[in-house]
Amino acid sequence: MLLAHRPAWTGVWMCAASLTCCPASLAATASCHTHTAVAGDTLIGLSQRYLAEPRRWQVLARVNKVDNPRRIPIGQALCIPVERMKATPQAGVVLEVVGEVSRRNPPGAGPSAAMQPVQKGDAVTQGMTLRTSANGYVTVQLADGSILKIQADTQARLDNSVKYEEAGFFASTWTVLRGRVESLVTHLTGGQPRYQIKTPQAVLGVRGTEFRVATDERLTWGETLDGTVAVSGAAGAAAGTAGRTTLVAAGHGAVTNAQAQVGSPQPLPAAPVLSGLPSLFERPLLRLDLPDVPGANSYRIQIADDADFRRVRAEATLPQPHFRVSDLPDGHYHLRARVANAQGLEGLDGTWPLQLKARPEPPIPTAPANRAKLRAREAQLNWTAHPQAQSYRLQVARDAGFTQLVVDQPSLPDPQATVPLPTGDYHWRIATTAAGPDKGPWGDAQLLLMRDPPAQPPPPVITPDSLQFQLQAEPGQRFEFQMATDAGFTQMLHAVASDKPDITLPKPQEGGRLYVRYRAVDADGFIGPYTTPQMVLLPACVRSSDMQCVRSGEHFITTQP
Repeated sequence: MLLAHRPAWTGVWMCAASLTCCPASLAATASCHTHTAVAGDTLIGLSQRYLAEPRRWQVLARVNKVDNPRRIPIGQALCIPVERMKATPQAGVVLEVVGEVSRRNPPGAGPSAAMQPVQKGDAVTQGMTLRTSANGYVTVQLADGSILKIQADTQARLDNSVKYEEAGFFASTWTVLRGRVESLVTHLTGGQPRYQIKTPQAVLGVRGTEFRVATDERLTWGETLDGTVAVSGAAGAAAGTAGRTTLVAAGHGAVTNAQAQVGSPQPLPAAPVLSGLPSLFERPLLRLDLPDVPGANSYRIQIADDADFRRVRAEATLPQPHFRVSDLPDGHYHLRARVANAQGLEGLDGTWPLQLKARPEPPIPTAPANRAKLRAREAQLNWTAHPQAQSYRLQVARDAGFTQLVVDQPSLPDPQATVPLPTGDYHWRIATTAAGPDKGPWGDAQLLLMRDPPAQPPPPVITPDSLQFQLQAEPGQRFEFQMATDAGFTQMLHAVASDKPDITLPKPQEGGRLYVRYRAVDADGFIGPYTTPQMVLLPACVRSSDMQCVRSGEHFITTQP
């Protein structure tokens, strides 16, 4: 009697549509390996070949309704209950570890109560629990080549990992107590590989596919990226209600609620387009502004060393698509991003390459301030000293894009430079060169406005009672004018603030050596430097017998050295 082919999923195991599943009497507890009878087959011989208890050939007779165990029609399809088959435990291996990951050994395999750190190359055996911290990630490869990527803040246990030697297939079962995992199940031929992930709410089984599972105390989210995943409620699977199993095809997901009810599959959100992001980042704080996706409930990003995302360095989930990531070392990375819909199902991944070259960090400009105005023929540029600097690079340009360079100093030993600059607007920036030489990125550009220095005051016009100065002025300027009897301007005679360039001061009767200077205040509030002090010589007063001043004379003006 040939067993009927049923394209369904039976019990907690998966039976592919092309395989023969067990009779209903065993559907609640097991699935079948199909053996096609050949000449010489007997139930006794098959039980010795396949079963963990070789003498239990009666099980095969009952399951397959075979009356004569010694006479089996050639070509008859026989169900070998998987739960009765002999199997060899197969340990997995830790491929990658990032951050804090710990394990608890199964009972009887060492200290099981205490969590121990996980390292690359560790064996993962049946009954072992793996736990990741908020910054921890671990990738495990099973004996059949299947990959499980255990994400941050997750607890997962390997319940079963065996190989059915005679039948030539593997079976494995993970239980995810909380958190998120990603599975890449190897597509095998010639056997019936079985792979399951259980959560408190659901059972997800595959023969070969790529899918994601997330769970908390209320819900389980299953997201199929490739192939097909069979999802059933945990309670329903235990009761053998195979009719409640839902097939979730690639590009779709399903949510299982706390009552173990599997929702209808729905399309996953499309991958966000990341081509608008830069590929090179030159600051330790990465600013990732993803495009807004209509209908997105949240956004998730991951940054990994490798394109397969087995070594995830950073991860974040936010309701808005604006992320800030810090503490990554310089290097080449891979970014992937996805959005979640209102039900919490996360969509397809958008990917983008990243390069971080932020170190050695540029010095901080200290003087002049950004947008400073200098009334001078040269600029004294200063910046902080970097502890790793062997030298500094300085550029000054007429444009913000630094295509019109007027200064390009590739190796300055000190954190300062004096740069002659004619009148005009300039942009300047600096960078650090460390050992190697390791050239760091340019710092933020600073705007510098160079203006003509104030003109020296012309000689005053002297009247019998006053000194009149005519200053050179630009539109909107006002002036602060000073006269003193000393070059240090500590013995002040006059300090005048004027909105006009015409300055008139009383003429000192005593004459002698006087000093004058002024500075201009521009219309934008910029206060320029004082001019070089100028010396004004007035003849000393000759007094009569009644102490009246009776002589005046010529004057001249000279620049104070």
